[in-house]
Amino acid sequence: MNKIKTEYCTIKSHWGIRQVRYLTCGSGPLIFLLHQSPKSADEYRPLIEQWSNDFTIIAPDTPGYGDSDPLNTDEVTIEKIAQATIELADALGINKFGLYGFHTGAIISIAIGYSYPNRVKAMACNGVLVLSDDELKNIRDNYLPAYHPKWDGSHLAWLWSRMREQLIFFPWHQRTEESRIQFDISSPEVLQENAVEVMRAGDAYRQAYGAAFEYRLEQFVPELSVPALITAGESDPLCKCLDQLTSSDSVRIHPSKTHEEALEKAREILLNHPADSSFKIETDTREDAAFTKTIFHSMHGDIKIEKNSKTTSQPLLCIHPPGGSSKTIRFLTESIDKDIPIVSIDLPGHGESSKEPIQKNPLNTHTDVISEIVQKNGLNQLTILGMQASCSSVMHTAKMITGSLNKIILIEPWILSEKQISNFIELGLPEIKPEWSGGHLQQYWHMVRDSKLFWPWYNRSISGIIEGSPNLDEKQLDIEVTELIRSDLSWRETTSDLLHYPIRDSLSEIELPIIICGRSSHPLEKVYMNIEQKLENISYFTLDHNPVNWASKISKLI
Repeated sequence: MNKIKTEYCTIKSHWGIRQVRYLTCGSGPLIFLLHQSPKSADEYRPLIEQWSNDFTIIAPDTPGYGDSDPLNTDEVTIEKIAQATIELADALGINKFGLYGFHTGAIISIAIGYSYPNRVKAMACNGVLVLSDDELKNIRDNYLPAYHPKWDGSHLAWLWSRMREQLIFFPWHQRTEESRIQFDISSPEVLQENAVEVMRAGDAYRQAYGAAFEYRLEQFVPELSVPALITAGESDPLCKCLDQLTSSDSVRIHPSKTHEEALEKAREILLNHPADSSFKIETDTREDAAFTKTIFHSMHGDIKIEKNSKTTSQPLLCIHPPGGSSKTIRFLTESIDKDIPIVSIDLPGHGESSKEPIQKNPLNTHTDVISEIVQKNGLNQLTILGMQASCSSVMHTAKMITGSLNKIILIEPWILSEKQISNFIELGLPEIKPEWSGGHLQQYWHMVRDSKLFWPWYNRSISGIIEGSPNLDEKQLDIEVTELIRSDLSWRETTSDLLHYPIRDSLSEIELPIIICGRSSHPLEKVYMNIEQKLENISYFTLDHNPVNWASKISKLI
């Protein structure tokens, strides 16, 4: 089976420098797979595996979705997204290609075929939308409410209900007999995948989604000169729109019995009009000190790296806590002195890194990956920074890369007694299973929120209070909840493994300077101060109560 790889492409585009995340796999004629809204290219993983023996596949995240940067424009239109897709093809050195699109992706495909016919060999559009003026006004007024995280997590209850309702009515907000559709309600696991895709995009989920409704494709379909198939399965509520389209010598409009039949018809037209079969993979580091996203293909799969400089000497290597990602610690990395080169990675099973479950020994896997990144990227004289449970990964890795290290920074490391470890594993690592009602999302939300207020998060008593001003910014909490859910296959086993690491002993085994940082309000502060008194290479520094203010202190310690 061909292996799906994640890549990033940096584009100097009409909208400034932006990055596109895409999946790639396979061999043969080159095609783009354009996804529906508000999802990402990840929805195509099963289809990529299915088609990888027939095609060289590139499946990009639409701007603003998944992990692709949004377009820097006041109004996102389908025409602009089409232009952005052509910019990606140009950046990858692709002249001509085939197109397959589903729903929003199908509408984008039509715009590309209409505006750039010399670039498209053939296209297959699965499910397109044609609206009357009254229907469009109804959609504008009701279909895409803003996504704003709320302090109590109530936005997640709305989101879950929204994902369910669109399988009952179309449009989802129009609860009438005429709007009722014949769909099974998806499993809680699938509903969660859909909800998380909205959470990844945030309020930008409305951009391409809304643009697709505004694009009057029925005007352009008869003028298409590119060989095209427009289809939809009979169960697709958009199938009825095919009757409102006009075919031509180039365009075949043909409904399908099932979604699988529609896919097979799409495959046939794309194979009958083969395109180029090669492209180049490039990710140029940005020159403006902004973070560049890249993929490191390690022995343990694809690992996402964010870095703000090409410099390999004296960088700060940042390791996020289990259940997080490079996104969850941007409040720190993006605020550190801009002159300091920073490398921030997504650990295996987290963020945009490979989601293959780690079968055993996550700690050793982390060490392998971090060491490989340090070695292959030529990082030297570096400072390595860990947070909370990831400090165990930092200390274990430090023993392997001592020659490349200058110092170690540990932010509130979890240095616990055996009893505390046992309690945390029993109470602090709940298995939160998707529920049909969506109530489990509230468990995630309050678990993350309480971690800002209590230590450990489940000790919601006076003895567990973290004093001072907490960071309860709803957007930050929403990011952390999103990344925690996305790491669901890894974070529990990873945290458990890291907790069992003898971090207290390892502090005395490394001669390098080790700086422990923590808030004076943190219940573990006495542990840190006691270690500082006993070990000469340990220094303890206090941090501001609010984590958003940590960067200035950390910058001075590097």
